[in-house]
Amino acid sequence: MSPTVTGAPVLLGPPPPLVRRDRMVVIWVLAVTVSWFGDAMWTVALAWTAAHTLSPAMAGAVIGLETLPAAALVLVGGVLADRFDTRRVLVFGQLAQALVMVVGAIAWTAGYQGATTLVVLAVSFGVSVGLTLPAGMTLVRQLVREEDLGTVSGWNNVAVRVARLLGAPAGGLLVAWRGPAAPMLLNAVTFLTIAATLALVVRPRYRIPRTPAPVLASLSDGLGYLRSTPAARLLVIGLTGLNVFVTPAVALGVALGVSRSGWGSTWLGLAEGALAAGAIVGSLLAIRHRPPRPAQRSFGVLLVQAVAIVGIGIGDRGVLVTSMAVIGLTSGLASVWLSATFQRTVASTHLGRVSSVLLLGDRTLVPLALPVFGALAAGASLVTATAVFGAGMFVLCLTLATRPSVARLR
Repeated sequence: MSPTVTGAPVLLGPPPPLVRRDRMVVIWVLAVTVSWFGDAMWTVALAWTAAHTLSPAMAGAVIGLETLPAAALVLVGGVLADRFDTRRVLVFGQLAQALVMVVGAIAWTAGYQGATTLVVLAVSFGVSVGLTLPAGMTLVRQLVREEDLGTVSGWNNVAVRVARLLGAPAGGLLVAWRGPAAPMLLNAVTFLTIAATLALVVRPRYRIPRTPAPVLASLSDGLGYLRSTPAARLLVIGLTGLNVFVTPAVALGVALGVSRSGWGSTWLGLAEGALAAGAIVGSLLAIRHRPPRPAQRSFGVLLVQAVAIVGIGIGDRGVLVTSMAVIGLTSGLASVWLSATFQRTVASTHLGRVSSVLLLGDRTLVPLALPVFGALAAGASLVTATAVFGAGMFVLCLTLATRPSVARLR
């Protein structure tokens, strides 16, 4: 039996159609894909621009600067998500980000081509992301039936992988051809696409209760909900911990292994491609098959991922590509199942604030784990670093998979 959820969403009209025939949801997912394409394009364009116009230290600061205001404001964003109309919050955020891009393009074209412009862009983006991202995590709960949450999550997983595969090279080509102003303007168009889709196409089918309390009282209530709801607390701990262990191995460990082995950048691309392909396949499989105990099955599947993390540090090309494919496959499966379980388990009255806690963990703990992984790889060896992080993930997943409260989640 699933944990009791208070303040459940209330159906506003006739039941939604089957999600595969739901034109509104399909259009929404396509619009979000366009936005992710723009994000991937701009990420590469920003990195290239910073690296070619600033010192290495300043370039690194600019690239990572967005995470600071986002982390600082994401809990407030959770309060906003649970208090105000979701579409309005998201439209405001998309329009604000489009405006930032347009102003940045104008400034860059006018000759303000330095650190100040890039810093203002990064900080402005971080503010908007922190205040609106939690609202985005509550929208799908207002659009589809509970049984379709996993399908939409799977579509989103596939869409984000495809968008990144296409957006990253597009950003590199566009910034090299026309300079950073061009990807800024194109990214603004993607934000406007999302805003228009939200305003003209998306209509919530379910009403979720709102929490009008002041910010501090609302935050305290959200944290109190986590303390008093073991199922939600375990999911937040588990989802945050997974990223802490796997992200450094994938983001840093692969690059270190390829560089130290002298295999060339082609193998780095092949490894990343194997990860993306595995994640797409895993997401598609998860859409077709929903286990009766999705949370327990997810953490069980991720035990295999923990072993695959160790393979990144072995120093063999075949093992590296295979390990990345396995990591992608297991991530695709588990992310679809866990995302739907998270949406079903957390009370809709607190979904924004609980999501913000999850996002805060990602944006603070993962950056701290990266230098720890790097220090282990430098002080001992890469295989030591991957073994330590893989073992940590294995223990976490085994602990969660064997918890009765996790087994009861549906």
